[in-house]
Amino acid sequence: MRILYLGDVVGDITLKVLKQNIKEIRSKTKANLIFANAENVSLGKGLTKEEYLTLQSLGISVLTMGNHTFSKKEIFSFINDSNIVRPANMPDAPGKGYLVVKYNDKTITIINLIGRVYTNILADCPFKTLDKILKDVKSDYYIVDFHAEATSEKQALAYYFKDRIDAVVGTHTHVQTADERLIGKTLYITDLGMCGPYDSIIGDDVDSILERFITGIYKPSKVASGNIIISGAILDLTNKKIERFKEIFYGKN
Repeated sequence: MRILYLGDVVGDITLKVLKQNIKEIRSKTKANLIFANAENVSLGKGLTKEEYLTLQSLGISVLTMGNHTFSKKEIFSFINDSNIVRPANMPDAPGKGYLVVKYNDKTITIINLIGRVYTNILADCPFKTLDKILKDVKSDYYIVDFHAEATSEKQALAYYFKDRIDAVVGTHTHVQTADERLIGKTLYITDLGMCGPYDSIIGDDVDSILERFITGIYKPSKVASGNIIISGAILDLTNKKIERFKEIFYGKN
């Protein structure tokens, strides 16, 4: 079974590129299923219902989230009846922290967790939360999207749960890492990277971010334009292999 897991999708311009190229990407990667992190779709923060329905229409089976899950208030009206998975260690929030999908005769449980190191998120312990889910939910495969800032926290989670889960994919930093590997029997990559503007600072317009760093004065940023990079990883659950995926689409918006 091959799953293409796409990193943080940033902005409407990226949705346009995915619309134009998702069939080609699916064919190229030989993916049976596609999952994606969708917490940055709406102007870089959050997800609207229209954007959710667009991603669903592209055949993306599951959408995981992160610290911007509830940045767009309208998500409260549809998250409970969606294929969206918000961080499981935010247990009092609306929505669900994991989702079980079926492919042929196999079940796959997709779990979303949020990190606590450097994120200023008042969330429960991701380690204890995942321990409980694994005790409560029986499945053929378990995949975790760990939306976290610290590489050490992501690696620690993979080592703690090695052999008990099938994959840990990191999201949130928007920069694809080159450390895809097996930790025990667990497929691992620290960060999938992003699906968003290539000539940008983690998806945002360069000038506005530079002004923040140089002057120390906050200036609202906007999603950049231009060429689009589509990043993620191919998870071969059957053969226990992980492969980075990255492609730049030039002049597409």
